[in-house]
Amino acid sequence: MLDNWRKRLFSDKEGDFEQGGEINQRTASRNNTVTIIAVSALLLAALGLYKYTRPPAPSQEENHQEPVEFGVIIEQDFVEKDNQSALTLQQNTLSGLEKQIAELSKSMRTHKEETQRKIEQAKEKTARLVEEQVREEFRSKEAQLQARIDELEQSTSELVNTEPYSTIHTQGAINGSETFGQRKLPPRPIASSNDNPDIAQMQYQPSEQIPFNRNEFDSFDFFWESDEKTYHRSTENYVPTGTFVTAVVTGGADTNAGVLGQGDTTPVVFQTIHEGILPNGEKSKLNNCTITGSSYGEISSSRGIVRTNRLSCIQDEGRILDVAIKGTAFNFGRNGIRGTTILKNGEIVQMAGIAGILTGIGETGQALSQTTSTSALGTTSSINSQDAALNLLGNATSSVGEKLSDYYIGLAELYHPIVEINPGAVVNIVFLEGFPLDPLMAEEYERQQLAEQSMSSQSNQILDVITNTPLNPLANELSTQGIDVPPTPFGRK
Repeated sequence: MLDNWRKRLFSDKEGDFEQGGEINQRTASRNNTVTIIAVSALLLAALGLYKYTRPPAPSQEENHQEPVEFGVIIEQDFVEKDNQSALTLQQNTLSGLEKQIAELSKSMRTHKEETQRKIEQAKEKTARLVEEQVREEFRSKEAQLQARIDELEQSTSELVNTEPYSTIHTQGAINGSETFGQRKLPPRPIASSNDNPDIAQMQYQPSEQIPFNRNEFDSFDFFWESDEKTYHRSTENYVPTGTFVTAVVTGGADTNAGVLGQGDTTPVVFQTIHEGILPNGEKSKLNNCTITGSSYGEISSSRGIVRTNRLSCIQDEGRILDVAIKGTAFNFGRNGIRGTTILKNGEIVQMAGIAGILTGIGETGQALSQTTSTSALGTTSSINSQDAALNLLGNATSSVGEKLSDYYIGLAELYHPIVEINPGAVVNIVFLEGFPLDPLMAEEYERQQLAEQSMSSQSNQILDVITNTPLNPLANELSTQGIDVPPTPFGRK
């Protein structure tokens, strides 16, 4: 019979799609009826408990009892002395606490100054070590360069000494025999006096005389430095900051709009349907590209906030562009994609509230069945024998209501709100940082980003080592054995 009533009261009405409004009205009226019945039952139960737990009216014999005598009253002099002794004790305690606070402040100040001094010493030592390492590397490189210079000078001297100087002069004698068709040498400077300080500059060196005296073909090699192509950013190979492109959501998501939604992102996919607009109205080359991103929900505005991750395109001649990008999605001129907010924890929260009401009723019955008395030893609670059943019922109701309330609250936390991002929505992807369109420059761009990230991570690690106190396993083991180890700025000794 109870099952029939439960099915009749709590079962959902069925019908066609056109009868949805009528079914909703019936369901709302049924819910209101059940709520009124439940509240009426709870009020009647509370009224019954109140009537049941009211103390009986005092009889006339109890009203005519003799007054209680409290004994002799303590004199005023004793009270004043007692108050003075209490004030003296409090003043002594306060003075002792002030001394302890002053000592602690002094020790903390000393410890802070010592810590700062040791940090400065560590910084100076680190800078000195870095400087020594740089100098050592400079010395090693200088030694290598000097060794290379010596090798080049030695090879040059060997090349010069391959033919004797006397042979050179005998072949180039002024009155010597000449071969027909032999090339004539350029005129040589002739010393006309014994005092010629610049004679070394006015005569041929041995290395310069060899090519002119050999009876063979002369060969010369000319080398020109090739002009390096400098990379200039243009509309053909770069997308600057602020460029936007129209795209369609091809992979939607149910974004997490709870308290921890920003840490629980959901991937989304976009397909561009436009070439892209540059800051000065120029067009880019971003048509039919795929963009991936991550999103989370914003329940206050019913929007899904998107942060782009990568962009991929197939360019001319089959070249593939796959580059990391930083951007966001705008929908109807505002940041984020407009979606539908869905809350599924309403009934669960309602059940948690009912469980809390049961807990309150149980605690009320438990409190009404107890008698609290205050004495010199403290406050004690006792249960009357005639109210034992009420205390048992109140305790059981309070315990069950508390457990149910905790269960429903935990269940409600699992059903976090979501914001739906439906496929087919048209958005504008705005790029917050520029990126290259050339695949080769895109690789260099990603390498630079990785290098910057590694440098930032290394600097953060160095700061953590300097600021954070490392743990010493030996010090921890001594601490577990009861031996107090004083802390230092760079770990425990």
